Amino acid sequence: MAFATVLAASVVPAHAEPDETDDTAVETTSEPPVSSGSTDAQQSTAEADDTRPSDPAADDPGEKSKSDDEAVAEKSTPDVERPEKLIVASWGGAYGESQRRAYFAPFQSESGIAIEAVSHNGKFDVLDPENANKPKWDVIDLNAKALDQACRSGWLEKVDLAALRAANDGTAVRDDFFPGSLHECGVPSVAWSSVIVFDKRALKKRTPKTAKDFFDVKRFPGKRALPRSTKYTLELALMADGVEPDEVYDVLATDDGIDRALKRLDAIRKHIVWWERAYEPLALLENGTASMATAFNGRVFSAIVADGKPFGIIWDGQVFDVDLWAIPKGTPHVKSAKDFIAFATRPAQLAKQAGWFPYGPMRKSAVELVGRHPEVNVDMSAFIPTSEPNFKRALRLNASWWKEHEERLQERFKVWVIGDGGSADSGADAESENALQ
Repeated sequence: MAFATVLAASVVPAHAEPDETDDTAVETTSEPPVSSGSTDAQQSTAEADDTRPSDPAADDPGEKSKSDDEAVAEKSTPDVERPEKLIVASWGGAYGESQRRAYFAPFQSESGIAIEAVSHNGKFDVLDPENANKPKWDVIDLNAKALDQACRSGWLEKVDLAALRAANDGTAVRDDFFPGSLHECGVPSVAWSSVIVFDKRALKKRTPKTAKDFFDVKRFPGKRALPRSTKYTLELALMADGVEPDEVYDVLATDDGIDRALKRLDAIRKHIVWWERAYEPLALLENGTASMATAFNGRVFSAIVADGKPFGIIWDGQVFDVDLWAIPKGTPHVKSAKDFIAFATRPAQLAKQAGWFPYGPMRKSAVELVGRHPEVNVDMSAFIPTSEPNFKRALRLNASWWKEHEERLQERFKVWVIGDGGSADSGADAESENALQ
């Protein structure tokens, strides 16, 4: 796989919340099973919040004396028969290639079970047992919103913490995953985020460092590119106004909180350039239309590392979301599916994926193992959302909160935008990341 393809974060579906208007068709293209003779490129890494968590009640393997194999054998549901392959639905592109290198090929080498990777569009309702065209997937990579909806509908197997491996230093599974990320129907894999990115050419005198700087057009002149969306925009405005990440949604739930966010945006109203598709903010920086923007971190990494763009990243005030591994109800290969998830969420494998692709492992011990990109020798820890320096003032996007409050906030946001001469459609959400090709 060529370097440019592995880094092509700007052309693959990523993981922003799906647009509600997208259809639910499943992409039928698939990759062939990984050959047991496949070899990965040399990996330089060493072995290695959701606010509405539904934490499994299984015993913590970090506190057991039993071996991992014994725990898996005792807790896992037997397969009808040992499969020759598992069908894993994920997102394809460069992200899928990083999964192949970190998870699929190594799992086949260790287990003898091939992985057939297929692409899906991020919609949870394709998992409905009543769907006559329900695909025969054994494992699926879902964002938090889709997973929670599918879990509530009873369309996913419950996870088994006893099947997961403790950290290399013995840290228990519950303590090693980031707080609030474990879900009764899914095991967290990676985090991706909306970050602030700036053009170093336009801001030579001073370097912006915080979310507050994004709103300071006197010290950091130039246009600001923002998504035409309540999500990401209102959270950033509040954090820039001094609200701590763990208080943002409580504040935003009040009328005073909405007023506070919009007042912060008022300070840069005349300087805002709205974007609607995820590739646009980086293009606006490149052509000089804006000096600062919010954009998704995978695309920013690609622009800086693969394309050599003179951009800088501000991690303060990042808004991140999480992908999780899940098992659709009805697969006859539950045990092998659980074995795959246990393998794919080992610290060493999570670190290996982050070595190829700039999404942050959701285990603390895995973050510590992230090293340099095997082909271009850049320090990947500088580009992942969950590394310690980048994660200090991070906010997890709360999909269930938005489901409850989004309609009201959209109406307020539309009124605010129209007040600046916008149209009645100006409050529509920007197109989602994972709808983009």
